[in-house]
Amino acid sequence: MGWLPPLVIPLLIIGGWLYMFRRRKSERTANAPLRGAIEARVCYQTILQRARVLGTGGFGGTRGYWISLRGPKRLIVGTDAFMVAAPQALREFVFTGPESSIAFSRDPSLLNGRDWIVITGQSGGRQVQLAILPGNLNEVWQALASTGAALVLCAISYSLSDTAAKMNAGRRRYALRHG
Repeated sequence: MGWLPPLVIPLLIIGGWLYMFRRRKSERTANAPLRGAIEARVCYQTILQRARVLGTGGFGGTRGYWISLRGPKRLIVGTDAFMVAAPQALREFVFTGPESSIAFSRDPSLLNGRDWIVITGQSGGRQVQLAILPGNLNEVWQALASTGAALVLCAISYSLSDTAAKMNAGRRRYALRHG
């Protein structure tokens, strides 16, 4: 019976990795037609400085926390859809313009008050919020808007840390949706 725990732990780790790769493969397979259409009609393409996805829960307790995507990231905009790809992180987010929205947001961190573009929409059959920090904010905004994404003018501070969430707890939040 003493051999059971050392055997179960590696099997659980291997099972977790297999589940993760299988899920990513099914997402890529589901996104393949739209990804092909975007790559066939590229209107705009750029490298992103940073990209973060809003955690929705799971084993790591990531609900409500922005998770950085590692490695090089690119934004590819087609005529009516766009894609944010982070190959090193094994992630790819494909959005159709009319079914997504874009908004400006300010990083509430006191160290680097930067403007971000927050994309909200369906990607891979799931509701996703993705914050991107491009080097050329206005050009990227125009390219995303040209796909038909709903423009959301807002003063919502998307907290990037628990401390920032506490700082913003008493602030009023306003949002005006155009579309």
